[in-house]
Amino acid sequence: MTKQTFNVLDFMFWHKVKAGLLEDNHPWITGIDPKTESPIWDKNIIFASPRKKVWPEAEPKDDQRIVRQVGMFLAAMVRRSNESEPELPQGRKRRMPHAVNYIHGSVHYNGGFLIFNDFKDAMYYFSDRNFVQELHRFTKKENREHTVVFRERNYDPEEYAWFLSFLRSHLRWYANANGPAKKRVLHGTPSPYPVINPINGNWITDVSNIQKEKMDKLVKPEISSSEYFNGDYCGNQSEYTFMERFHAWGQHVVTTAKGFQGGLVFTNRKKMEPHNWETFQKTNGQWRASYAISHPFKSIEKARADRSEGKSIYVNFIAKKEIKELA
Repeated sequence: MTKQTFNVLDFMFWHKVKAGLLEDNHPWITGIDPKTESPIWDKNIIFASPRKKVWPEAEPKDDQRIVRQVGMFLAAMVRRSNESEPELPQGRKRRMPHAVNYIHGSVHYNGGFLIFNDFKDAMYYFSDRNFVQELHRFTKKENREHTVVFRERNYDPEEYAWFLSFLRSHLRWYANANGPAKKRVLHGTPSPYPVINPINGNWITDVSNIQKEKMDKLVKPEISSSEYFNGDYCGNQSEYTFMERFHAWGQHVVTTAKGFQGGLVFTNRKKMEPHNWETFQKTNGQWRASYAISHPFKSIEKARADRSEGKSIYVNFIAKKEIKELA
């Protein structure tokens, strides 16, 4: 992760990636495969777990629509950095630096998608060593990023933070928990669905090619998804460990210690959320950008019981318009 952080800083300051480097109809902006003239995202689903039959609320959209919505959201981030006349200043309309926005082009267009019902469903697979090894094989052979998407949009932020820590403990890459909530889960960002991108570093080559204007090397063909995840998988973990919960709580302590900036790294929250800055000042620093995580010395049963009694805040979805503005 340290190496990737230096790469991001390099593309932000030393070998700076500028705005407006792509054609308006570039696949990273449209998501359209030039060979088929149709969206690429659902063709790059490399794994989808069986759908469960009973859902706590309305049944989610089909997988094609889900990944297309996620793909369009990420493509919009690339589009914001492709506007150069005039260039969008970094703020509410363009939250991320250009380098970070272009990373999302590599992720959404060239990358693969893994889709699960919910956190428990994903835990079942990721706690199987053979499943994780197959994911490593995919990234090594294809040299692509990959994104974990959940069909269920309604989630508890603390459970999401615990799952993120579980996933970090089973993969070799850093990852953030993104989702459609008013506040953040640790270092996460807005997204129309709960989405985790384990950042494996294959984006570096793609963004480097943009910086060097080697545009012919940016677009990869659709993934031959039938080559991957053809085994039978059965995990051995159904609950979060003390150390996974400790990691989530530790990350919460770090983001809280940073005050108003919270979990943001490459952006300035004051520029993007002036209304929240006012609230932060009025509450004498009590306002928080992310959801609270209980300490791991409280039993997991007690933490969940507290939530059911209203002592913890559940996710509160925001309007699609707001999600687009936050990209």
